[in-house]
Amino acid sequence: MKEIYQEIYQSIKSNKSKLPAAPDIGMKILSALNKPDGDVKQIVKIIENDAGLVAFIIKTARSVRFLTRSAPKDLESAVLRIGMRETYHLSIAFLSRAVYNSSNRDVLKHLREARKFSTKLAVISYFLAGAVSRIPPSQALLAGLFQDIGVPAVLVALEKYPDILNDDDKRNACLDALATHVGALMLQQWGFDDLLEVVKSRKNWAMDNQSAGLADLILVARLHAMIGTKEFRECPPLHKLPAFAKYNFGELGPNNTLQVLNDAQQEIAEIEALLSA
Repeated sequence: MKEIYQEIYQSIKSNKSKLPAAPDIGMKILSALNKPDGDVKQIVKIIENDAGLVAFIIKTARSVRFLTRSAPKDLESAVLRIGMRETYHLSIAFLSRAVYNSSNRDVLKHLREARKFSTKLAVISYFLAGAVSRIPPSQALLAGLFQDIGVPAVLVALEKYPDILNDDDKRNACLDALATHVGALMLQQWGFDDLLEVVKSRKNWAMDNQSAGLADLILVARLHAMIGTKEFRECPPLHKLPAFAKYNFGELGPNNTLQVLNDAQQEIAEIEALLSA
């Protein structure tokens, strides 16, 4: 790790107490889920404390992804439609979208870009998981959102290093060097140790696990989320990713995207809009 990167990392690590805490409502939902007598009514009571989350859960339950003959009329029926565990994952994803902010215009610009990319990655992960049937889609959505959880903390720290912050190549190199380390710090602090491998495998295109897992799926999703970016030109072809070979996604579409994503464009746009609201 370059000396300057080490300096930035140590400044973040020495001020871990200033890293944002895990969303309180999300932790309360998890606590209710883990109780022997935990039920939908307890989860609904917790969610009702956040009007934005209530609206998100109800709108999600009414989306194309979950809609059946009749739309859920209230929060309780929405949670029943989605499922308690999925509601937990979706709640954490919604509540943790914007845990960072800044009064610095340059930092804020990059924070918004990072948030937009993480949302896109999360939604693509969600739909790919639905296609392979090995991983719960809501868990994949959360993993996709959290793979770059360390990025905002690094961007905020770069306010003191404008020469790195305002140079695309230098900023991206710094993020690539530090995002996994800072992300691991945050996940351990939040109690999401089960997602550490997802964060540590960020852009590790050569990763070759023995069996297909969540980290592999997020890598495949990440490559698709990067399509159209400057960085994408530097990535290996999808078919050369060991992670891709572990899943049976079928044939690639004409635009180098998976057919499952082409078929789900309406649903993808809908869930992405809900998370970005």
